[in-house]
Amino acid sequence: MAKDWAAALENARAREQAGQIAAAVAAYRDLLARWPDCAPGWFHLGAVLYAQDRRREAIEAWREAIRQAPDLAEAYVNLSIATLGEGDVAAAAAAAETALRCRPGWMPAQAALAKARRRQGEDQLAAGNALYAEGRFAAAAACYRAALAMAPAMAEAEANLCAALQATGDLAGAIAAGEAALRLAPGFAEAAANLGNAKLTIGDFAGAERAYRQALAHRADFPAAWSNLGAALRDQGRLDEAEAACRAALALSPHSAAAHYNLALVLLTAGRYREGWAEHEWRWRTGTMAPRDFPCPPWRGEGLAGRRILLHAEQGLGDTLQFVRYVPLIAAMGADVVLEVQAPLKRLLAEVAGVAAIHACGEALPACDYHAPLMSLPHRLGTELATVPAQIPYLPRPAPLFPGLADAREGLRVGLVWAGDPRPGEPRAHFADRRRSLPLAAFAPLAEIPGIRLVSLQKGAAATETPPPGLELEAALDSVRDFADTAAVIMGLDLVISVDTSVAHLAGGLGKPVWLLSRFDGCWRWLAGRDDSPWYPTLRLYRQTAPGAWAAVITRVTADLGALACGQACPAQTGLVSAPALV
Repeated sequence: MAKDWAAALENARAREQAGQIAAAVAAYRDLLARWPDCAPGWFHLGAVLYAQDRRREAIEAWREAIRQAPDLAEAYVNLSIATLGEGDVAAAAAAAETALRCRPGWMPAQAALAKARRRQGEDQLAAGNALYAEGRFAAAAACYRAALAMAPAMAEAEANLCAALQATGDLAGAIAAGEAALRLAPGFAEAAANLGNAKLTIGDFAGAERAYRQALAHRADFPAAWSNLGAALRDQGRLDEAEAACRAALALSPHSAAAHYNLALVLLTAGRYREGWAEHEWRWRTGTMAPRDFPCPPWRGEGLAGRRILLHAEQGLGDTLQFVRYVPLIAAMGADVVLEVQAPLKRLLAEVAGVAAIHACGEALPACDYHAPLMSLPHRLGTELATVPAQIPYLPRPAPLFPGLADAREGLRVGLVWAGDPRPGEPRAHFADRRRSLPLAAFAPLAEIPGIRLVSLQKGAAATETPPPGLELEAALDSVRDFADTAAVIMGLDLVISVDTSVAHLAGGLGKPVWLLSRFDGCWRWLAGRDDSPWYPTLRLYRQTAPGAWAAVITRVTADLGALACGQACPAQTGLVSAPALV
């Protein structure tokens, strides 16, 4: 009974309070040897041992106290604190939860549980960071969510969840997480930058700018925020400000590949080609493109007479079609040119002037003296705005092919491409495609134009869209195998109207009139403030004047196409004669 051990407990407590620690431990142990069911003795022994940093012994003492008195909330709280210090986070949380059941609302128990939950969240945060570094973004996001379930006020987990969800393509979730992080910590620069990245990806350029500026307001020496601010400003057409932001990033981090690449896009958009091409070479260091490993060295401008050089594609089909124009220039330097391109382009580009041999990507290649990516040739050859090699056609022009068009009906034959490749597995490319593509229904006004025959050049899922009422589309690509066949179809047309896809480059390289519908944040290759292109003399640009504003573009295209169809002059004629005869 309590009265049997009360005097012994009071004696041990007196020694503890007098600072006689060794004597107090001995007194508690003597007490507990005689009365092992004395919960207060075990509890106070644990406290004395813990003060001596004898944590494991203290933990065992408190556990024994709990066995003797299962409702002793103080013992649970101390056990939570001690086990957390030992790294047993689950035990710490369980002990604190039990303390709260024993004494609901008790502040020390609430504080102990909060500390344990925070540590659990930190462990999940660390696990998520490791998974993110491995590229396992969905698993990382699950860890960040687990961290938030344990510690809802953990701004770091919200900020990292924002980044992980962007990588999985869940941009709505990413934005929600970024905004939550900033509510928890308004001065959290990294969270603001991550939110800016999500908004930039979906095309909310003004929102991205605000987020990056919020990051920089709290951390002015943040190179990535400056660089990405430059991207957001370029996408809004504010090139001088964009350049200044990119250069601010480089002043802080001179070897930032991302900042150099963003600066390249600004300079190229502005037509400042000499410096822009040089900066564009940083693309190989951004981590988004892997440089090819060849046995031969890269070509840096050495003499090529009697040498064999491998020129290889590096990005999209349109890039290859645009820059294959440099092959004749390299061949004219005395080189044997081996060309490696994407398989759908092989048959067409085999006939490009200067090609000695052609291979599809993945095929065995012959030994060469040098290699160069096609998109590095403007830099190596010093291309400036006034010296763009724009002699057309530079692509071989096959005989016209008329699948589905062999009837003798008259009318201006107009090829139509309204959507690009959505690439759902690549979030940035996917959302850029959503900005450049239109639904077929947007072209309904073209149904009112007499004297035209619309021919579908569309590939992929968009080709199955149902035309709006009155809009008749003739199929042309059902039997097409590759770009050589597509080129033959285009040769049977009078005009191509296309969003920014490889077909536009194909038509331009063939010397066919092409009207290109460009999104507000148009590609750098179409420059700024122009409706023509130095790359394609027969190309006419129809630009959005605001993000997503396709209606005004379609209105202009409809008016110009109507004028052309009835034989009137129109500003966008780009080499077309008024008669609908095929060329």
